[in-house]
Amino acid sequence: MTQQERNPEFAPHVAIDLCDQNSMFLALEELGIAHMQNVWIRENDPQNKDAAAVKEQAEEFFSDMLGILTTGADASRVVQNGWAGAKLAAHLRTALASELRRALDKAGRCEAVEALDDAGTIRLALEGYLKDVELLTARDTMEKMMGRKVPPKEYIDFMIAWSGVFSGSKKTLDLPMSFLVFKGAHI
Repeated sequence: MTQQERNPEFAPHVAIDLCDQNSMFLALEELGIAHMQNVWIRENDPQNKDAAAVKEQAEEFFSDMLGILTTGADASRVVQNGWAGAKLAAHLRTALASELRRALDKAGRCEAVEALDDAGTIRLALEGYLKDVELLTARDTMEKMMGRKVPPKEYIDFMIAWSGVFSGSKKTLDLPMSFLVFKGAHI
């Protein structure tokens, strides 16, 4: 490869279409991976020389995703289709009404879900997704300790549910029943 040729592996990402469930699936997956790396190091190796960098990276991923979903970012990063911000937040208030209500109750906040501002709604929804990623990882760990595996389909269905809600292609969060049973026992 000559110096002028670009390696396609390092080419800039194309702008993400927030209404495309596949794109949202990948974006949420990246956010979840960064988050879980930070959680794992915090819980298992807090003295790791990379702990601060991993934490900073997870916080940057979250902040970037929150910014993208709240403002839509510029056209080089996000397809300008009007889904980010108010339109997404209104959808999340409906699609995740009970999840947002539980998050508000847990935080000791008494305001109505409908009264949440757009950024606050999107933040709570992303935080809810990451808490569920932590639970799914805990479920996987528990199953491995018992010599079993969580079926790959459960992970795919989990991600389809969350990406569907965030992309607007799903009107409700329909998580796999086995995950919901585990979640119910651990919240």
